[in-house]
Amino acid sequence: VSLSVYAYDCSLSRTRPDALIHLRRADVIAPVLKVLYRYHIPFVPRASATNHAGSCAALNGGVILNVAPLNKILQINTQAGFALVEPGVTGGDLQDALAPLGFFYAPDPASERVCSLSGNLAQNASGARCMKYGGTIDHVLEVDFVMPNGTEIHLSRQDGGPDFIGLIAGSEGTLGVIKQLKVKILPVAKHIKTFLVTFPSLADSVQTVSDLAAEGIIPRCVEAMDDITTRAVEEFAHAGYPLDAKALLILELDGTPAEIDEQEKQLEEICLKNHSLKFLPAKTEAERQRLWFGRRAAYAAMARLAPNVMVGDGTVPRSELPRALAKVRRILDEQHIYASLLFHAGDGNFHPQIIFDERNRPDTVRVTRALKEILQACVDCGGTVSGEHGIGVEKRSVMAYQYDKPTLDLFTQIKKALDPENLANPLKLIPVNYDEKARAQAALSPAIKQLADKILMRKNAHAPCLITGENSRLKTKAANIISTQTLNRILEIDKTNYTVTAEAGVALKTLARALKQAGVYSVLPDSKGTLGGAFCSGCLPSFYAQVLGVDALLPDGSYVRYGGKLMKNAAGYHLTRLFAGSQGTLGIVTQLTFKIYARPVPTAPEKPFVRASGNLPWAAIKKQLDPGDLFPVLAGETNV
Repeated sequence: VSLSVYAYDCSLSRTRPDALIHLRRADVIAPVLKVLYRYHIPFVPRASATNHAGSCAALNGGVILNVAPLNKILQINTQAGFALVEPGVTGGDLQDALAPLGFFYAPDPASERVCSLSGNLAQNASGARCMKYGGTIDHVLEVDFVMPNGTEIHLSRQDGGPDFIGLIAGSEGTLGVIKQLKVKILPVAKHIKTFLVTFPSLADSVQTVSDLAAEGIIPRCVEAMDDITTRAVEEFAHAGYPLDAKALLILELDGTPAEIDEQEKQLEEICLKNHSLKFLPAKTEAERQRLWFGRRAAYAAMARLAPNVMVGDGTVPRSELPRALAKVRRILDEQHIYASLLFHAGDGNFHPQIIFDERNRPDTVRVTRALKEILQACVDCGGTVSGEHGIGVEKRSVMAYQYDKPTLDLFTQIKKALDPENLANPLKLIPVNYDEKARAQAALSPAIKQLADKILMRKNAHAPCLITGENSRLKTKAANIISTQTLNRILEIDKTNYTVTAEAGVALKTLARALKQAGVYSVLPDSKGTLGGAFCSGCLPSFYAQVLGVDALLPDGSYVRYGGKLMKNAAGYHLTRLFAGSQGTLGIVTQLTFKIYARPVPTAPEKPFVRASGNLPWAAIKKQLDPGDLFPVLAGETNV
């Protein structure tokens, strides 16, 4: 096989590797990496190569590690609700195996027929069902992982300490190679109903989705597309989409017949309020499948129209979608670019599909510039430059537009801690030479400045300290304590995006009262302790998936910000999962943004504190961030 075949993915990046290794047995991954490590040879893990950002391009030459031949489904256990798979298994393979058993795997990117499950984890892909079920990060239970030096580790959601499965999600192969995955599977709902709704404008369609969330209606799927998309799809796939509207939504409800009937009435009322033109339930299973075939064919439909399609991937808070779309359309019009727009509308994630001919250099430059402006517009609307496609090489520069220098420095330190020789997919995800280009850091509050001063004072005095909120979990009388009690503000309860932003020292009971008064709900218990303690102690692991943003003070006194009111963020390492369960050893979490709901939800079960020990990734990152052990791990204690 020519190496040129492995010189590209679905992006514009073209770099020929020096060598190719087809991995046909999982047990050879570690020995291969040990050899590459010994001779300092960079490598790029690759499966289906459906990435749109150049994540699979071998920028430094080196070796492509092709895991696609590792495509066995090793076990399906419907009673325990999991499937054990090799990294090359595609989403389509797994869905086909599960369907006769009455089960399904929730993440469903449009390319699921061909994209691999390991690639989905590496990009944290999601798809149409993300609004209700979450992304890949929420459905992987265990991972067998090989570090860049060939060390094999097993990661489980039951591990104490930070959520390193969550850290691998979206890491784009820059931290090592996925050897095996254990994923969650779910029973298919007995009753599913799909609707096609048309609108006179895109703004009306996306406003409908925001209104659904405000009413507590969480559809199984929510997809939106503009008229350019529907025309292209109809010419190609004949899905039955009306062509007399500017936008359409495909919505799907599941549950009992009574639940679906009730939600259908509410759904139709909300659509009518937003000027819907047609409200069309799918009458047969064949009609339902045809609607979804059209959505999944959108990329291929646009690809028929020109030699190249560049797919954008930005996410904004749901409330910002109308403003973001207006900015996007203005950019496209100003640059005289023909593009379609389609969305995972329930998550605020949209994909402009720009058609062009890369052989025309001026056109390619213009398209690339327009996409950069679109991603910057997402950031200006409080969003991110990637919801699920990742950063790769093609979005590295805009990472500096989204993040400030301390946060980019933290990404760099994570990479250095776990891959000190920079061999695993080098030159991806993190921008180069970002010191002068990084986003200016926002001002810190007086309370945070005081905490930063305390950290530096303790660091300079070589005085290890413990972090605590209400002392509800800390079982020591140590004198060197840093308290978060001054961080006690609930900053915002946002009933449009259904998020709360609060400081880490807020008491859970105070938070529960405020949410009750606002008429909203969260998974947090009305119990002792603080918000930061609930997040960092590891006692509420099911809360991790609810957290969308985190701010933290690091052991060197620097301040990092990650995420916000975003249902999806695949730009950089998932810092929410790094600090989750970190037990106060990596710094002081100062602020969290997390999901709330319009209707009651089950409370997260609390488990006893378990001190994590011997966790290799945690130890490596801890040493990198806190070489002086300013925030030590103490047996039987948690620093929160």
